[in-house]
Amino acid sequence: MRVLCSTGVFTRTSDPLNYAAILRYGPQFAADGADGFEVIFYPGWYAAQEEVARALRASALDFPAVHTEKSIGEAFGGERDKQEQGVSRFERNCAFARQIGARLVVLHLWGLPHSDRRLERNLRVLPRCLDIAERHELELAIETIPCTVADPLTNIRRVIERDARACVALDSEFLSLHGQLDAVFEADWLWQTPLVRHVHLKDYDGGPVAGAARRYLHPGDGQINFARFLRRLRAAGFDGALSLEARGIDGENNVEAARIRASLRLIADLAREA
Repeated sequence: MRVLCSTGVFTRTSDPLNYAAILRYGPQFAADGADGFEVIFYPGWYAAQEEVARALRASALDFPAVHTEKSIGEAFGGERDKQEQGVSRFERNCAFARQIGARLVVLHLWGLPHSDRRLERNLRVLPRCLDIAERHELELAIETIPCTVADPLTNIRRVIERDARACVALDSEFLSLHGQLDAVFEADWLWQTPLVRHVHLKDYDGGPVAGAARRYLHPGDGQINFARFLRRLRAAGFDGALSLEARGIDGENNVEAARIRASLRLIADLAREA
């Protein structure tokens, strides 16, 4: 199991030079536990895609995964013009992923404000997204994000039933939110074929996962038993990437590099012991 660090851990959407932080801090984290990075595509990058891709590609860092821009799933739940906008943005994200050498893209197939209330609309776009990913020689992993009507596993099963080419990205926090940290390993359909390709790791303490009080907790700051979770992943045959998604920026917008390195080392140690 490879250990990745999401660039969202130490960058900010509002920072116009957020990709420069990847170049600044990436080598530190690569030297201390991160085998590579999952790059989150920020909205501001649409106007600077070539510049950002060129800068990242020129670095010595490895970017095996891209987390697609989060408005895409929201657009898929809208009317036809919004859906087409979402498809166009998804194609841009896939092109960017190939530019920086990624092999997998992670997608929020549904998103706020509709969440999964209009899931059938979102699912109609899925085959087109998979066609686009295939053209760019990428795997597409749908993430187990929060739901309003159903739950992550129910919705992910509908994804696989709609198009079996899709694969899955688990999220420890959101599975814990929906009480599915154990149920995910009891879902035989997930593991009979290697559907789970990617896992996001962050803790959960029962607090809100949206709004002003939103927090991204590091392993050990909440209630998830990560040693047990990783052992169960190993026993289920998972051999993909474990991506740290906990927030590593303090209230004064300083990158908490020591804290991030500690979490990466913890994940690497647990992965070896699993």
